[in-house]
Amino acid sequence: MSKNIYDITDRLPDGLAGNEVPDDFSIPSCGIEDVDRALFNKFNKEIGFVLEQHGEVKPVPVVFAGGERFAMVKRKDPIRDENGTLILPLIAIYRTGISQSETLSGLGRGVGQDTGTLTIRTRLSDRDRDYQRVKNVLGLKNQVDVASSENQIQASEPEAAEPGTLATRRRVGRRYDDLEKGHVLGTDMRDNIFEIISIPFPEFFKATYEVTFWAQHIQHMNRLLEMMMTAYDAQGNQFKITSPKGYWFVAFVDDDLQPSDNFKDYAKTERIVKYTFQIQTTGYIVAAQHEGQRNPFRRYLSAPQISFGIYEASGQIVPPRSAGAGSGEPGSFVLSDVVELDKQGQPILGRNHSPDKVLTVVEDPFARGEERSYARVLTTDQRAGETVARLTDLGNVLSD
Repeated sequence: MSKNIYDITDRLPDGLAGNEVPDDFSIPSCGIEDVDRALFNKFNKEIGFVLEQHGEVKPVPVVFAGGERFAMVKRKDPIRDENGTLILPLIAIYRTGISQSETLSGLGRGVGQDTGTLTIRTRLSDRDRDYQRVKNVLGLKNQVDVASSENQIQASEPEAAEPGTLATRRRVGRRYDDLEKGHVLGTDMRDNIFEIISIPFPEFFKATYEVTFWAQHIQHMNRLLEMMMTAYDAQGNQFKITSPKGYWFVAFVDDDLQPSDNFKDYAKTERIVKYTFQIQTTGYIVAAQHEGQRNPFRRYLSAPQISFGIYEASGQIVPPRSAGAGSGEPGSFVLSDVVELDKQGQPILGRNHSPDKVLTVVEDPFARGEERSYARVLTTDQRAGETVARLTDLGNVLSD
């Protein structure tokens, strides 16, 4: 039988474990196309390449080479219109390759991106409201929809609540040191249920582009180069590029700008001035959402309280066993306590009551024998940290 790759448990974490997907949260994905659009928009809109032709200022067309245009640019030929006329001046961009090397010529590939998850949002869970009602930070006593000792039934079942009210056996209200400082309505978020949303860590890559400036006059070419150079950041031959989705990258322009012209042959052909250079951009893939692929978002809930319990007893612990349905004769229970049983025939226990029993051996000094009996662990004291319960006598539990 074949094994599903998603069922392999001895693999490195990829951030896609679990099936808890938030249904009310999403972010735009980022990938290779976003880097292409960001670089194109930088040249087409942000830098603002304009030239004066015949007394009129016009923007310089920018094309991202693809399809037929890619073949034209790759042949190092300028682009012509339907009538065969050269479309100049012109800026052509096409991607020459993608690298996934861990050493990207000093550009870096990111820190800690091998495995794991990236937390992108932490917010209060919708379960926190119910938890705060049980916790009752403000210590309200006369409100039925919050837990209070006033709502407990002070009878045979101290863990039960009055009908229509909420009760708890845990400690309610703020700590006394907070109350003494006047922090009754404090804004601290140290004891809440948080919803943590994560995605797989981004995958980094380097995209390389070849940019070609076409013009018919040296003066026009000089202006195009000057416009690009003045758009550099203060750090050097680089500028920040931003995709329409809001993701940004850094584009690095090569130091050498290679010129090319046809001044020797332009008597027979139209004069062409050309400069070619490369641009390298470090991109990343974030929250990729493709058809047939798993949702990249995962949600986790924090645990506001964690306790570790260690229970000790002086005798052998006996687990519960099925007692059957009991007797159907009404006379079998005369002068005996009525105990409600579950489907397995075991008594229905209250909260924190253990179904286990402890074997107790009592020596009879007169009969010179032993009397064996079983004592049920009635309750345990839940505390922060470790809890150790020791059985001291029949039916009693002393908690440290």
